[in-house]
Amino acid sequence: MDNVNCSGSSNGPDNEVENKLNELEQEISKIPHIDLPMSVSSQELIKVSDATTLKNDLFYFSGLTLIGFSVLVFFQHVRVGTGLFQVLGIGTGGFCLLLLPLLIGIGLIVYNRKNKIGYGIVSITCALIFYTVLSSLIMSFTPVSLLGLLIMLLPLVVGGSFLVKGLGGPKGIEDKLRQQGIIKARIGSESKTQ
Repeated sequence: MDNVNCSGSSNGPDNEVENKLNELEQEISKIPHIDLPMSVSSQELIKVSDATTLKNDLFYFSGLTLIGFSVLVFFQHVRVGTGLFQVLGIGTGGFCLLLLPLLIGIGLIVYNRKNKIGYGIVSITCALIFYTVLSSLIMSFTPVSLLGLLIMLLPLVVGGSFLVKGLGGPKGIEDKLRQQGIIKARIGSESKTQ
């Protein structure tokens, strides 16, 4: 297939292009290729895997959202207050005596900022004050109907099931725990070996 122009001489650039094309055809014919079935294309395989990942992520994040919503609504019905005796100052919930070691510890730190005893006194006193405040609180659940309680807790159950489904079900959770080294063998295999 040599191209010959009207004068009978071969055209140089056209001949080089044709030689390159022939070389490329030979290289392509040497590469083995895999034929996919007519019903499945590579683009469809990519779409299926992306859709599965998107579906799992959708279940996972919607489960987390439902659990968060349920906890938020449940906590809205919990009232926190102090006891009657603590309000009147009669109870054991006072922590005024703890202010004395706190002030001593702060004074030691101000005098010498590298004083470990001062930091120790301040940290222990702050922990005791925090504990005393929390222990004097009384939490109560406001009266609510059974239907209201079910409506509060239903998103928690549905969100938990969505979360497990988004993680790949019980088998997916087990595989993830095994990958992290938290569990060694399959959960069902222990009962079969005994």
